[in-house]
Amino acid sequence: MKKIETTIENLKKDIAAFYKPELQHFMVMNAVDLGEKIEVQWFFSNYAHPCETICFYTLVSPETEIPSIRDIVVSAWVAEAELVDLMNIKV
Repeated sequence: MKKIETTIENLKKDIAAFYKPELQHFMVMNAVDLGEKIEVQWFFSNYAHPCETICFYTLVSPETEIPSIRDIVVSAWVAEAELVDLMNIKV
């Protein structure tokens, strides 16, 4: 798996530059509670063999509002809604 660190300020720009719907599949969004910080993760998989997984991630405080990527990846609303519900993350 390839991990790419980003920031809240650059998240949408970085994902928009990377994501090509004909080449990658948005898999899921995840959050890991690290105590004082939360690691928010966006997972993609390449369609072509060897189907590499790419994870964009950023570390934020629990109060930080995460920008939505729905305008880039339409189906991301499902993963975003789950994190709002499960982790009380603001999107």
